[in-house]
Amino acid sequence: MTTNPPSANPLEESEYTPPVGEKGKIWTPRWIGALVVVVMLGELATFSYSLVGTALPGIGLHFQTTDLGWTITIANLVTAVAVAMIGKLADLRGKRNLLVIVTALSAAGGVISAVAPTYEVFLVGRGLQGLLYVTPALGYSLIRDVFPKQLIAFAITVTFTGAGALLVISPFIAGWLIDGYGPLSVFWCIAAFQVICIIGVLLLLPESPLRVKSRLDWVGAILLGAGGALLVYGLGNAGTWGWTSTSFVGFMVAGLACFAAWIWWDSSFPEPIIEISLLRTRPMWTTLILNAAVYGPAAIVVSLVPIIVQMPRDPGGEIGFASDAFGVAAYMAPHGAAMVICGFICGAKAARWGIRVPMMAGCSALAVGSIGLAFLHSETWQVLLWLLFCGIGMGATYGGLPNLVVQSAPPEKQGITSSIMLSAQNLSSAIAVQLAFAMLAMHTFTTELGTFFDSDGYRLAFLVSAGFALVGLAILKIMPHGRASDVRDVKTASDVIAH
Repeated sequence: MTTNPPSANPLEESEYTPPVGEKGKIWTPRWIGALVVVVMLGELATFSYSLVGTALPGIGLHFQTTDLGWTITIANLVTAVAVAMIGKLADLRGKRNLLVIVTALSAAGGVISAVAPTYEVFLVGRGLQGLLYVTPALGYSLIRDVFPKQLIAFAITVTFTGAGALLVISPFIAGWLIDGYGPLSVFWCIAAFQVICIIGVLLLLPESPLRVKSRLDWVGAILLGAGGALLVYGLGNAGTWGWTSTSFVGFMVAGLACFAAWIWWDSSFPEPIIEISLLRTRPMWTTLILNAAVYGPAAIVVSLVPIIVQMPRDPGGEIGFASDAFGVAAYMAPHGAAMVICGFICGAKAARWGIRVPMMAGCSALAVGSIGLAFLHSETWQVLLWLLFCGIGMGATYGGLPNLVVQSAPPEKQGITSSIMLSAQNLSSAIAVQLAFAMLAMHTFTTELGTFFDSDGYRLAFLVSAGFALVGLAILKIMPHGRASDVRDVKTASDVIAH
């Protein structure tokens, strides 16, 4: 699907000719290297989350604190606040420029956390590291601008689905670092990884030639960021405060009020952070809902299965395998492999199959896997089988989503559009996980090792996951884009400049 650039935000005049491979070759060494760098950044977002999660107990001992929730929460809050601003700045100042700046700030945050003398200073570093979670969206929007058209669908797909490989090895790397060098060593690892990525971006990725001439909508960005932060923080504490508590309701109302104020402001502001009229188009709102529907079940499955693997057997003998942290990798390995393989296949065949058909298959696989985990989870082979379905579903959907995003909006709006989609993913993940844990909290059992969730709780939680996947399947039925012709005709930077 193509869209002419709106006259309200004219592009700066520029000449741009995409690099051409020797003798007509498409996959030149430069494009292969550029894709590897973007995939590394995308994988690092997942990798860092796993490393930090594994290091949490050691971080608590190091700083003598039990308030470890802020280690995760502050990074998510910074992401929610900054994502709209970064997306708009990428459209104004260049996507590669923002990718380098954001990655450098996040790397600096890793160093601060690694050498922090107090927990407060450590959290400052963790806040900066939250910027890392914006890099995948910047990466695939830059791919759309500068890669040869024949490579865009595959490159964008691999940017997201390549993260499945790290689901397999991250527990082993985390164990080696933490046991050998202490819990804060994971932040040196993350920072070093980011420095390598920055060098690769500067050497291999050209800057997008697209720029939008407009003022930065500071008020809209602040309202949008504040609304996302309030909702993420409130949802993150729902289990502690209670779903009917004054604190939870207050944060939800305040967050929604900020979103309402943002819509009111941007409806009249001459150069809004994102046009409300664009959000009302069917390609945009269907893609937005689909992002939320797909990331919900993925967050539930990835969050709950490691708990099931490590918990003792419940009194009914239906669930729990009493494994250690390293044993989780054995369960997640087929899941990660299926995700990567399916993502590569769907990306390679996108020009023939389109995006909607693999996405429908992916949502169906997520629903089947979630229902299977809900009702058949007493044996190892059962959990592995349903995780395989979920991995296939995540591979087909994760790679398809960013392709749908780039088809739903014109290139000169890609930075802010990708950021809005990222906000939907973050909010959906928070809501889905909180709903799942609310179901779990109603069904517990206690042993000498502590309190755990029983089979009935997991059954309800995984049914919530299936519900999200079925919503995604329904949305795909009415989505107007994502066909094979849309993949082949996607508009790039050179098309816009020529126009």
